[in-house]
Amino acid sequence: MNTYGQDLEKHKWTNRVLIVKTVDAESNKYQEQIKEFTNSPEELIDRKLILYKIVNNDFTLTNYKNSAFNSSGKISGKLAENILDAKENFEVILIGLDGGIKIQQTKILTKEHLFNTIDAMPIRQNEMKN
Repeated sequence: MNTYGQDLEKHKWTNRVLIVKTVDAESNKYQEQIKEFTNSPEELIDRKLILYKIVNNDFTLTNYKNSAFNSSGKISGKLAENILDAKENFEVILIGLDGGIKIQQTKILTKEHLFNTIDAMPIRQNEMKN
């Protein structure tokens, strides 16, 4: 399914959004980052994570819980202007269930750091109790 633009608001209170952006899909940094999450689908599902892989102006959305929601297309101007840093060739962003940016960095994000960050969030604490 192709779309031309994406509204991250639709994920609010439903999914945590992980964005991995690069200008070069062949770069070692990008490949290492994607590999970091490849073997952890259960942990990603448990934490309600979806992954947007953005290469230049194209995105691929991976929904680990339900592949019927996977999609690809062109990124929206709103996403590019409001969230992505145009000056950076590589960045990783975590958006929480509340729609707020929780992590935004230009180095590889380990799954341990990602999971620890999420697990420390109040909403996640409640999820784990229930």
